[in-house]
Amino acid sequence: MVFGEITIVIAVIILFIFAFTRFAAFRFVSYLIALLIVGGVFVKFFVKQYTENERAIIFRFGKYHRIAGPGWALVLPFFEKEYAKVDIRTKMIPLNVPVAFTRDDLRLNLDGVIYYRIANPDKAILKIDNYMKGLTNLISSQTRNLMASMSMREVFGNLSRLNDMLANAIRHETWKWGIDVPMVQLRGVSPPEEIAVAMQEKEIAAQSMQAKKFSAEAKRVVMEAIGKGAESMNDRAIMFLYLKALEQMSQGEGTRVVFPAQFMDAMGGGFGLGSGLETATGMNMNQAVDAVRQRIQSV
Repeated sequence: MVFGEITIVIAVIILFIFAFTRFAAFRFVSYLIALLIVGGVFVKFFVKQYTENERAIIFRFGKYHRIAGPGWALVLPFFEKEYAKVDIRTKMIPLNVPVAFTRDDLRLNLDGVIYYRIANPDKAILKIDNYMKGLTNLISSQTRNLMASMSMREVFGNLSRLNDMLANAIRHETWKWGIDVPMVQLRGVSPPEEIAVAMQEKEIAAQSMQAKKFSAEAKRVVMEAIGKGAESMNDRAIMFLYLKALEQMSQGEGTRVVFPAQFMDAMGGGFGLGSGLETATGMNMNQAVDAVRQRIQSV
């Protein structure tokens, strides 16, 4: 059996040599097949293909050498290694900061979306161990730092600029990692829940320290906006005007003020404003709310 297989192999070799030496067409086909085999082996082991969205970090002799992609790239086996591959498309990660204190120690809840992209793949891989974890932690800390540098009134007065301010703060830190943050979208800014609870009491200045601070800020803004007429208003009426102004400010903005249900219930009645407000200040309800809104935005 073995002898017969050897005989067949020898016969095939003899026929191949005979055809190769006698026929030019056979020689051409043989060269073409050999070329295809060598080309296939070369592409298989020496060439890497990367899409338009991919970049690869190539090491040579254990050290960073270059960025490969998009398209075809020559990677020499044994001498070079694809260390990592990254996607450079713009991506989104959620922003959710349940507790962020303002400069006047009032607590806010923020949620939104952060858009980022890897601008320098080598820095994103080599300058930080895990860029996603670093980016997430940095977003949270920078958001809290920005809120801590602003008072409650400044936050509400800068809703239209808040996204750009936060994006610039994050981008300043992430650029050293090769990561760009082109846009931040804060979808909601929620006032402290303690204020909503306190509004169920007879007066706003209830037991909560957060409620007291929020109430004091509202009283100061309303009195600055409509003058001495505010002195004849009780705390709940003042809070009603302040919250109405915040609600009006958030309309049409990318970032809006989100009120819990207790806030909306408290805002519904107006606490007997109307003719009393016109008598005290010479303003109707809409004029008073607009005056308070303008005062907040003038920070």
